[in-house]
Amino acid sequence: MVEEGELPLQARVRVDPGVCRLPSVIQARSDGTTVEFEVVNSDCPQVRNLTKVLRRMEIWDVMRMPYVDNAVYQICGEVLKHSACPVPMAMIKCAEAAAELGLKRSVVVEFVP
Repeated sequence: MVEEGELPLQARVRVDPGVCRLPSVIQARSDGTTVEFEVVNSDCPQVRNLTKVLRRMEIWDVMRMPYVDNAVYQICGEVLKHSACPVPMAMIKCAEAAAELGLKRSVVVEFVP
């Protein structure tokens, strides 16, 4: 189990999920070894329910591949009801940036003609 105490580094992302129009703001704190998520706010009741099951976890469990072994996808798979929800990916990107394992660069998915 990971020790308690405030984690110093943080990143925050705003997720615009598209057609459902239920945006969320997710924050991740990390010391480079562990990560802790917070749903800062969300219009989606399912994303808000993530706060009941989110816990501090090892950063490599958050970054784990393949997807089926990834702790974030496993937790979100139990709580979220839409497989195309971008929140799990956003959480992983946020944790990666908080742990200084990736840059704070926005991700865009858009339909093109």
